[in-house]
Amino acid sequence: MGKLDALLAYQQADQKKQQLELAVRSTDNRQRLNKLHRTLRDYQSTLRKLNDEISSYSATLSQGRERLAALNKRYELETGELETLSLDEECTAEEMTEFRTDIDKLAREVASFERDIKQLMSNVDKVIAEYQKTRQSAGRAKKEYDQLKIVCEGERDSAAKQIEACDYELSRLEARVDPDMLAKYQRVRQHHAVPLVKVENAKCSGCRMSLPMMTMRKLSSPDSMTECDNCGRLLYAVTDK
Repeated sequence: MGKLDALLAYQQADQKKQQLELAVRSTDNRQRLNKLHRTLRDYQSTLRKLNDEISSYSATLSQGRERLAALNKRYELETGELETLSLDEECTAEEMTEFRTDIDKLAREVASFERDIKQLMSNVDKVIAEYQKTRQSAGRAKKEYDQLKIVCEGERDSAAKQIEACDYELSRLEARVDPDMLAKYQRVRQHHAVPLVKVENAKCSGCRMSLPMMTMRKLSSPDSMTECDNCGRLLYAVTDK
């Protein structure tokens, strides 16, 4: 077996392994599992966001309640003071009017704070309800994910023996391949699923680009191999034997 034939045999075994691995990764169950995985990540992101909203609303609500308590206390004090002033014969009507105006303003401020707090409580309830709903949906998705994962692991295990046989064949063929040629193959393999392609009608069969005469000359001798200047794949030419 020539150097080029050895490398071609190695690539054929490598392609078979790739096809088996692709088949395992692309089953309906695996695709559904991948989709559920993305869904669970989205749920986690949403739950974190909702939790932050709840914390923010809760902090604002706590501050608002403290402020409302202080306003109510002030309102009670000033109302009591108004009653005391009303009994004071020296207090003028103008002073009473001014004091009542201040108390009315305070009462409006209290009422405004009460509305704001009521709205905040409503917002908190809505976010908590959404959080709980999302968490339930995430729980159902996680249960389905765990069940489907077991199925996918079974599919992978059923293909494991075939993949293991491919690994054995690759190991056997690797011993016959020229080390320099194998190193080039492995380097190109990082970018192309099929690293080694033949020349057809003076064109690279990988990218379909025409090859210069200099490249064609490099492939004139037996077991010769070179790189395509356009796509970087390894090229070989079929010669008459």
